[in-house]
Amino acid sequence: MTPQILFREARQGKSDEVKAVTSRLTGINTVATYKPASEDLSAAPANRQHDASPWFGGSALRNPGGGICSGSFSVKNKDGGFLLMSARHCSKGGDGLWRTWEGGDVVGGNDAAEVSIPDDAQGIHLPSKQAGPYLYDGPATRRDGYAKPVVGWGHNNVGDYVCADGANSGVHCNVQVAKTDIGITGGDGSYRPVTDLAYATSLTPDGVAAVNGDSGGPVFAGVNNFTADEARGMITALDRTVTCPSSLNKDTVLDGHIRTPWCLQGVYYVPIYQTLHDTGWTLVTL
Repeated sequence: MTPQILFREARQGKSDEVKAVTSRLTGINTVATYKPASEDLSAAPANRQHDASPWFGGSALRNPGGGICSGSFSVKNKDGGFLLMSARHCSKGGDGLWRTWEGGDVVGGNDAAEVSIPDDAQGIHLPSKQAGPYLYDGPATRRDGYAKPVVGWGHNNVGDYVCADGANSGVHCNVQVAKTDIGITGGDGSYRPVTDLAYATSLTPDGVAAVNGDSGGPVFAGVNNFTADEARGMITALDRTVTCPSSLNKDTVLDGHIRTPWCLQGVYYVPIYQTLHDTGWTLVTL
């Protein structure tokens, strides 16, 4: 199967999805209504900025508080239901709903039964009941829907090279694992007892591992000659501020016109094996 996913099913049944997720969150029978769209996007490919079901990882999401965070890996819960992972610290505030960064389409809502504070992991309940085994790849602004399949997961070892796939700034590869199994306290004050730490190297094209707003993004290792991805973890915190290169500016970072991009050399991420163990989730793979 080709790793480039250009077109997927057109968006349908959005009113039903909104009704389902708001009814689940509030316990009240709701009715969703929409203003007429200003343009017809039905033929446009799903992409990082404006994803569609089946939802992919590495997508740019508008979190419940209105800011940007990243969709992470697709998983199934203990009952076999699809969830999209993201960072728990992104899930606070607002109405509990996650939306596409562009378009504001409802992706799903915080599922209170599918969360792990020590792993900074939030499962997003998906009214569409579908999440695909793919990660968006390339720059944050790439719009052709390019994605690669997730074929499994692996452990992290000091010296490994991984890629951080934050939706706000895009993919940063040749990021090298410096420490494993260390505890940190995140910006939200919650303690993560098991995290790994990796830093951009001279082999990382822009010398940056992530940008603010990349939280929740998947960390992966390239396999099969980089035609597929092996899950390694999810971004939870950042380290070592550096001057942003010219390639990461207000026009190439998705929320760059809202706040000044803040670039960092290091990325903390909770290893995927730990999250899967603690939550009972199963990684969705091709």
